[in-house]
Amino acid sequence: MNKTEAELYAKLCKFKLDDPTAPYPMSAKLAWEYHWSEIYTLRAMCEYKKYIFLAAIAEGMVSPSSAIDCVWHYHLLYTHSYWEELCGKMLRKSLHHYPGDSGASQRYDYTIELYQSYFGSPPADIWDFPPFHSNHLDRHQRYWQIPNPIYWVKKYLSLSLFHHSSEKREETKR
Repeated sequence: MNKTEAELYAKLCKFKLDDPTAPYPMSAKLAWEYHWSEIYTLRAMCEYKKYIFLAAIAEGMVSPSSAIDCVWHYHLLYTHSYWEELCGKMLRKSLHHYPGDSGASQRYDYTIELYQSYFGSPPADIWDFPPFHSNHLDRHQRYWQIPNPIYWVKKYLSLSLFHHSSEKREETKR
């Protein structure tokens, strides 16, 4: 890593993806939407910053993993943070999101090679292979997900309410 790249990476590491004034910080929305644990969410956000670094310094186009793509989609929703702070002030260039196409697999291979040259081996649970959005999806690959406890509470309550309402209907029929 040369001096310019090291400075950019240091800035990205310090860049706050969660706005402390936002009623729903990005990390909370990601964890909720994808049923990710807090630790996994924070790790994915750190890996997203590495991806942004690679996208900024790459000679060609790079392609994110499925988890990184999820983080990127959410960051795009926080328009001020993404377009003004990250792209405008930090990168000083636009970084547009293009949906996967037939060349995504080759770009993903290039991205992994670039990642390895800067950061070593990528964590397999975040940098999946093949990427979720590629044409070579392995539908048998599974990951453990720890769902938000609120999901289970709602599920229990809905089943409980259904059970009680069906009992009441039976009683009124008698």
